[in-house]
Amino acid sequence: MMVCYHNGIVMTSCERDRLMVGKELKRLSRRELVDIIYQLKKNEQEKLEQIAALEEELRDRRIRISVAGSIAEAAIDITNVFSAAQSAADRYLHEIERMKEDTEAQCARKIEETDRKVAEILQNSEKKYDELEARCERGRRKWEQLRAEIQKLEEEKMRLEREMRYGKKN
Repeated sequence: MMVCYHNGIVMTSCERDRLMVGKELKRLSRRELVDIIYQLKKNEQEKLEQIAALEEELRDRRIRISVAGSIAEAAIDITNVFSAAQSAADRYLHEIERMKEDTEAQCARKIEETDRKVAEILQNSEKKYDELEARCERGRRKWEQLRAEIQKLEEEKMRLEREMRYGKKN
């Protein structure tokens, strides 16, 4: 701190500067004073903006430091997330495999049931075919018998008609 002597008064350099500024301000016009106030306010606003920017930068640096400090924690968290995702994927695949096995077992049962029904239907069809074949054979034999009888009757009819026309020959 610097000490000065001014008009018989001992004062610091800062007090002396204020005293001189005060005398100078008294000599200025109102317009000049308004300009000075305007410049001071403008300067104050710029300083406030600089302070805000510096505070923001400081906050960003603190965040970066905080983030840098928690990168290891984040890596552990990511590892845990991947581990949980792998576990979920393994469970999903296991469930899919189980569902596939169940579906294959159901399909095998359906195929066996269908094969059994087909065999039953085929057996019934063959049985009905054999019955129809037997009926047809009986019908053919009956037809042959009837045809033979019809032929005999026609022959008998022709013989009788000849006899009637020509008389009975002994």
